[in-house]
Amino acid sequence: MEQEEVKVLTVKEERFCQEYIKDFNASGAARRAKYSVNTCAEIGYEYLRKPHIKNRIAELLEANEMGEGEIKKRFSDIAKTDMSNYMVKKKVPYTPQIKVGLKQVIKSRREYIEREEEFCTRMGLTEKAFDDFQSNLDEIRAQIIRLEIELEHNPKAYRIVDGETIMVEVAELDLVKMIDDKERGVIKSIKHTKDGIQAESYSADAALTTLAKFKGMLIEKSEVDLTANIDTVVKIGYGEGNQGA
Repeated sequence: MEQEEVKVLTVKEERFCQEYIKDFNASGAARRAKYSVNTCAEIGYEYLRKPHIKNRIAELLEANEMGEGEIKKRFSDIAKTDMSNYMVKKKVPYTPQIKVGLKQVIKSRREYIEREEEFCTRMGLTEKAFDDFQSNLDEIRAQIIRLEIELEHNPKAYRIVDGETIMVEVAELDLVKMIDDKERGVIKSIKHTKDGIQAESYSADAALTTLAKFKGMLIEKSEVDLTANIDTVVKIGYGEGNQGA
């Protein structure tokens, strides 16, 4: 009796198998194995029906100790992935910029000088120290004169100044949790761009479809095909003046 010839996988076939067990997305695995975007859905569909490829996937799953229950759980985790779960609400101090008329600006500067002079008196400074201290306030006195002149020429003049600092609620990315889920195969990719952090999840629709059809190991079911390629991409900007890592 002749021995059945063992077919050796090509480099691309091996890459497909390695990529497939990450998320069980045949189309995505073919794309990441560098097949044409136009043919990756067809390639993925055909590969899952080739015995030598199915056997290799089974070997990889066994090597990774990934049983049927774990595979189902991974699909379940992907199907339930909600990118909003990676946003954490917290309160942070916020200082708004407000519009203030020059009259109020001048008043604030004068009140500052009065407070400083009171401090100087209470400190009991020597005459020389007192003179030095007062000279430090001369620039503010000069500013007041400039502001008064500007106000005379333009009664509607104003300045943008810091308002009262308040606590506001903001949403921030929980990058640690997202990285942990990427390592578990739930998040597809995380990368830094010039505009901020970009995170991409696997297709929840494809995972839900697979869960609905799951009655045994996926690679043994010819009627199951993961060719959906509808991913969710979330971009978190760094904000003005910041750069990506």
